[in-house]
Amino acid sequence: MLAAVLALLMLSSGSAAADTNPGPGTFTQNGKSADVYTGGCDSNGDGTSTCWDAGLSIFAGKMSDNFSGVSHANQVCANVDSYNVDDATGDYIGEPVFESGCKVDLPNGRLTFGRNLASATLATTTISIQQYVCDEFTCEPGASRDVTVGGTWTGAGPTYFQKYRSTSDDGTCRFNDSGKGSFRDASFSGTIAGHGLEDSYGSISDGKFTYRSRCSEV
Repeated sequence: MLAAVLALLMLSSGSAAADTNPGPGTFTQNGKSADVYTGGCDSNGDGTSTCWDAGLSIFAGKMSDNFSGVSHANQVCANVDSYNVDDATGDYIGEPVFESGCKVDLPNGRLTFGRNLASATLATTTISIQQYVCDEFTCEPGASRDVTVGGTWTGAGPTYFQKYRSTSDDGTCRFNDSGKGSFRDASFSGTIAGHGLEDSYGSISDGKFTYRSRCSEV
């Protein structure tokens, strides 16, 4: 779902913003996806730690929306977060930094998926991610940078079928998410923005996801 949301934000506004939604409309993603999310912390030796989180998602199929009126055949999205924490309390020290971005319509052969959710591969690719500096109330856009991502997912264990639907309302807009398809756990080996990852947990899926929002005038 994160990949779809990042795609939706990018298609509607040109970049993925942590505190932005694209307004009324519909986004549909139908095809194969692979995702991985991981992170870690290193002690600074003074009662604090420097931590990071990273995520990578790839998609091949068809993405369409009525925000931009443009369809896309594939996509890669990445996010990298960094922050310092107090080891005793777990509280943030300073402001965390979030970076995210997507790239669509990659050349043929850049993304490949095996049969029966057995594998997925992203050849080494450079994408641009934008920085967002956040406090407890807002996130402000900052500088962007190019990063290198790539790797291989290897399916493990049984394949499951999933179907879901959810609805939320903020008083002005009503939001609907729905999806159905097959998914399988997977290990990931590769690189996300300088972080080398081996045997990280991920997943491979094949199905359809739809996001819809309807807003009433104030």
